[in-house]
Amino acid sequence: MVPGLWGAPLKSISAFLPPQTSQDFDLYTPTLFAETGASPGPKAADAGQPARKYETLFDKPLHLDPFFDYQEGLAYAKANHKPVLIDFTGHACVNCRKMEAAVWPDKNVYPFLKQEYVLIQLYVDDKTELPVDEHYVSQFSKRKITTIGGLNSDIQATRFNTNSQPFYVLLDPTTQAPLVPPQGADYDSISYANYLQSGLDAIIK
Repeated sequence: MVPGLWGAPLKSISAFLPPQTSQDFDLYTPTLFAETGASPGPKAADAGQPARKYETLFDKPLHLDPFFDYQEGLAYAKANHKPVLIDFTGHACVNCRKMEAAVWPDKNVYPFLKQEYVLIQLYVDDKTELPVDEHYVSQFSKRKITTIGGLNSDIQATRFNTNSQPFYVLLDPTTQAPLVPPQGADYDSISYANYLQSGLDAIIK
């Protein structure tokens, strides 16, 4: 675990560690750009864009700049003609943290996340209260939705009939239909990269 003192990822125990972005001393993440050829790119605020909804509530893994609201991310993807990667995740999801720490940084995977897809991370267990005027009763569960997590969980259950995390959906932003069948955790980086590539191939077809 000594390399971890300098910010190196400890993949064998990554599922049980805090997010990489929470480390005060991280020499690892900046090397991703050199290894993968991906550009860090400007933050939304740096580019003169308004702050993204809920972005102060959640960690942004690996210098990625995800959206945390489904509708906002979808609108951005439509405007920029890019496919969507929805990551249904959770604060307490051990397998989600393992994917972010052990698979997403891989040189075969990271460029897809940074350059090819609009990443939308939807936390299904977040307890932050929604504004009162955004409360509603789910047509799927018939329960009143009052939190960010409840909203995201309802999106997952209503649209994709599942409640497991992590759950990845490659989406056409125009039709809001999956480009390929969604899937859960895949700790084989090559296999996961092939999955991401299959979404791009589906758009071309």
